[in-house]
Amino acid sequence: MTSETVLVPINVGSETDRAALFAKLAEQAGRGATIVFMTVVPEIYLATDTDPKGTIEAMQEHAGVRLAEVAEAAPFKVDRQVVRYGPVAPAILDVAGEIGATLILINARQKGRAVAYALGSVASRVANHAHCSVMVLRH
Repeated sequence: MTSETVLVPINVGSETDRAALFAKLAEQAGRGATIVFMTVVPEIYLATDTDPKGTIEAMQEHAGVRLAEVAEAAPFKVDRQVVRYGPVAPAILDVAGEIGATLILINARQKGRAVAYALGSVASRVANHAHCSVMVLRH
């Protein structure tokens, strides 16, 4: 029997309640799944093609610290943490391929009635282009 690998993109800049996400992940972890948390530092525009002050690296380090805090708060073992820089949805899909994810568990924010039938742009792109199952948790 092969174990599942669950990729969980986390927006470390958001203070959303992660109780529903953690509850669903605890189920997966209880079945022996490998849990991988990741976060993406969104691509920023720089006036030059270099980063002389190390801004991007500093942002990634900060995101890594925040991701570790989220992982520590989880009531289950987080097997791996990944931090990437760049466009968010493609980074999620790249990591899913690299780790052989069998499931991506992603949050989608709802803003009013107009989005009752729509996903957020990142969740939508991930769901449409992933080569594995995607579970979207709305909150």
